[in-house]
Amino acid sequence: CFLESIEQGRKVPCLIPCGIDQDPHFRITRDIAEGLGYYKPALIHAKLMPSLAGSEKMSTSSKTDTTIFTVDDKKTVKRKIMSAFTGGRVSVDEQRKLGGSPEICSVYQYQSYFFEPDDDKLKQLFEHCKSGKILCGECKGILFEKVWKFLENHQAKREAAKEIVDQFFVRD
Repeated sequence: CFLESIEQGRKVPCLIPCGIDQDPHFRITRDIAEGLGYYKPALIHAKLMPSLAGSEKMSTSSKTDTTIFTVDDKKTVKRKIMSAFTGGRVSVDEQRKLGGSPEICSVYQYQSYFFEPDDDKLKQLFEHCKSGKILCGECKGILFEKVWKFLENHQAKREAAKEIVDQFFVRD
């Protein structure tokens, strides 16, 4: 966070986006910054992208079954979503009676972060899960359709871009 100040030879304010897991490092930096002659860095704490393995785990590209990649095919995306961790109960009867736990559900988190822009619909999905009106399989199916629609569009655009990308490279 001090590199820009060093390079410019003057104090430069710094804003650091970081996950909450990195906060202790930057608190120490804030404690010593002024003593070193720099501004204290400002922090923005970002929410971590949840893994399909559960909302307590961070998404990572090293665990390929718990992360959806933009190059995944339809079958792979469906398998990953249908295998995702949810806040569901042991049985359908139990979930219909007691409801699910969207607070810990990776499928609900994906809807919340990326795929349901309407807050009222998101609230309704939350309430339907809590009340047992919707089951995890149904919710996964809804998410899969949204994810695949997005990826199919993205993949088509990526293929089209491959045809013109060479125009942007300078060759020797």
